[in-house]
Amino acid sequence: METNPVMDVKNGRFNFFVSFLRFNRPRESIDLAKSSRFGNGGWVNRHAFDSMTPRFQKNILIPWLLMLWGLLWVGNSSIQAGGTTRTFVSPTNAWVAGARVGLSLFSMNTGTQSVQETFPSQIRAEFSWGNQKREVVLTSQNEYGGVDKITLQPGSFGSREYWVNVPETIPVGSQVFLSISNYNSVLIQVEEKSMTPQIAPKEPSVALVDTNSPGAVARQFPKTVTRFSKYLTPYEPIYFLLGTYPASEFQFSLKYQLFDTTQRWLSPANDLFFGYTQTSFWDLFSKDPSFYDTSYKPSAFLYFQDIFDSRHFENLNLDFQTGYEHESNGRGGVGERSQNTAYIQPTLTFALPEDFQLSFSPRAWVYILGVSTNNPDVADYRGHADLVGSLTWRKNYQFTTKFTLGDHPDKSSVKFDFSFALPHSLGFTPRIHMQYFGGYGESFRQYNQTSHSWRMGISLFD
Repeated sequence: METNPVMDVKNGRFNFFVSFLRFNRPRESIDLAKSSRFGNGGWVNRHAFDSMTPRFQKNILIPWLLMLWGLLWVGNSSIQAGGTTRTFVSPTNAWVAGARVGLSLFSMNTGTQSVQETFPSQIRAEFSWGNQKREVVLTSQNEYGGVDKITLQPGSFGSREYWVNVPETIPVGSQVFLSISNYNSVLIQVEEKSMTPQIAPKEPSVALVDTNSPGAVARQFPKTVTRFSKYLTPYEPIYFLLGTYPASEFQFSLKYQLFDTTQRWLSPANDLFFGYTQTSFWDLFSKDPSFYDTSYKPSAFLYFQDIFDSRHFENLNLDFQTGYEHESNGRGGVGERSQNTAYIQPTLTFALPEDFQLSFSPRAWVYILGVSTNNPDVADYRGHADLVGSLTWRKNYQFTTKFTLGDHPDKSSVKFDFSFALPHSLGFTPRIHMQYFGGYGESFRQYNQTSHSWRMGISLFD
């Protein structure tokens, strides 16, 4: 039976998530056109589904039906658009054992339509010489790490530089093959390190170019800066806004990758992160400008990036995150608010025509380890799920909506964010950011109170 190449995924991780979402039931065909309910082998058991309240049925179905539709639409469009040819170019010079060297990955659009090309931040590879083998990781050096995407017009190409440490145990004069996962292999010659005394070179630097600005000039950054930004990167949006009482809202958020190892038995730890987000509301314009409320949210989570193989899913990217998060406002006494949650959060991103990008990120959680006695009914207002949708155009304009669904039927909230970049000629690096919130729990302090607010300011990361 011939398989559809668009549904081929790497490492089998997609099959695990599909089985998880289907409550580990056997895979069977689902025909929504012939039946108004799901069969016994579908996403949920018929009797269990019928016993749910209509509101809970909607909360479950809407995000996943949207994602299913997106998978089918984008998968079909990727076949029509053609594909890209990716090749690592063999180095022209010999390499030195123990050195850190660069290797270029070229990607050419061989189709008839523009495509979104993804350059992963890390690619697994293997050195082999004689009967010896050594696993390594090729690492790109983009500004924030993570996913790096560009738009390739028909017949055009793009490239990225990747870096790797050559094993010190490779004998001088050896011919070595570097087999790169999901890509081609390259032949390398290893030579002896020069014994001639040399002046210590300056620390390597990395050129970063803003591809959105015509004629942009590359800026040089020390390697220590790029190494730091590789592991410590933005997490949630970072912004500073002014507007409705309590006047000012600002947030900063970072995540740190705890492991970066080539050891096979430790490789799953490379997906382990520590995150920290702090959101503050500041009564800035009062006679006594004090902080109205601040939420502190440390977290530990697994973050799987690029689950789909980009060779077959040109216009689709799937990330998956699961972990633990604590949140409290640190006030103590009767003003204390706190909770602990375990959560799952897939993120589907679709590349659309005309440089549009659409993403859906539903998040579901359970409360663990108890909640504060001052907010025992927090689930009535915050519920157990939310949905974030985002539409971006050319990375310059972004509109984001967040719906939070409370367990109580009439207790929920919605937040709209719109941000855009000013013309590059002005040299203003932050983005202009506007926000509206309506519903319950804008701050943790008022989780059971409703409010409406408008604010405007700047954002550093969306």
